[in-house]
Amino acid sequence: MRGMPESQLQEKQFDLLYQELRRVGDQLEAIERRLQMLDALAPAMMEISRLSRSLESLAYAALGREGPTVRRRRRP
Repeated sequence: MRGMPESQLQEKQFDLLYQELRRVGDQLEAIERRLQMLDALAPAMMEISRLSRSLESLAYAALGREGPTVRRRRRP
């Protein structure tokens, strides 16, 4: 970069700085998208938990009043 006029040197520095700022901006946008997905994850997990409890209730209702018969293995 010796021998370059100062205006070209400043322009080159500006271009490098601009590229770096664009890269940082792209990374921030990616982080923002990930955070938005995480925000949507909590309600989905609550709904899955409710569905799991509902399925469990249906399974017990299908078994009737007796409940499940569990056989245990004897240990040798």
